[in-house]
Amino acid sequence: MTTKDLSPRALEALERAKELAHEEGSPCCSTGHLIFGLTADHLSLGNRIFDDVNIYPEMFRDHLKKLPPETDAGDDEGLHPLTVLALKRGRDARKKLGDSKVVTTDHVMLGLLSIQEGSAYECLREFSVEPDEIAKELIEALGFEIEARPTW
Repeated sequence: MTTKDLSPRALEALERAKELAHEEGSPCCSTGHLIFGLTADHLSLGNRIFDDVNIYPEMFRDHLKKLPPETDAGDDEGLHPLTVLALKRGRDARKKLGDSKVVTTDHVMLGLLSIQEGSAYECLREFSVEPDEIAKELIEALGFEIEARPTW
């Protein structure tokens, strides 16, 4: 999987996610690690939206420790298949919205929020957050109508 189309901040978020996976001894970078990395980007709209509902990056990091590790093997870059899917859907979001030449943390967040399985989804359920509602707020914060939202 190539990362050449990711913005510098999206690359930083992915690296932060990989570092957390490594620190935890996880076999690969899961969606839970990815949501931590994305929300830790304090300049992203996703961070601000989660902040508004009192959910902070550290909460994802801490809750991941309570979940069983995702069992699928990672790809050659150490990414869980659902993490790869989130990145692919982030690319789809960028193309559909046409608001950027690169894939941003907010595009990847939209892709991640569309996946209703994995450790990020489990964290959101634990926090009583509906991923679809966060995605709708993110689309609006990006300046688009809900109808512009990609469907997967």
